[in-house]
Amino acid sequence: MTNNGGNHQKWTVLYVDKAGKTDDKGLDKDFGFHRNRPFYIRSRLGMKRLAECIGASNVTLKRYAKNRKAQQWFFDPVTKTLKNNYWKSHSLHL
Repeated sequence: MTNNGGNHQKWTVLYVDKAGKTDDKGLDKDFGFHRNRPFYIRSRLGMKRLAECIGASNVTLKRYAKNRKAQQWFFDPVTKTLKNNYWKSHSLHL
């Protein structure tokens, strides 16, 4: 295997005694999401429905419901994934 210098081949070594607390607020510039700040994933179609978790592993489009946690998402800075505000133990993947 050859080294092509791509980001997938670059790593940062962080020694345990130098590791600080991971930032859990503010904008993550690498991913473009605010850390741990709830948001909605809204369709651009006419009804503008929201992505909602039905169970831990089923995502569907539903009408907006005020303060429904199953329709809220957040960026987890530790796992670098999108998680549902109700089903926090699962991550969204495409």
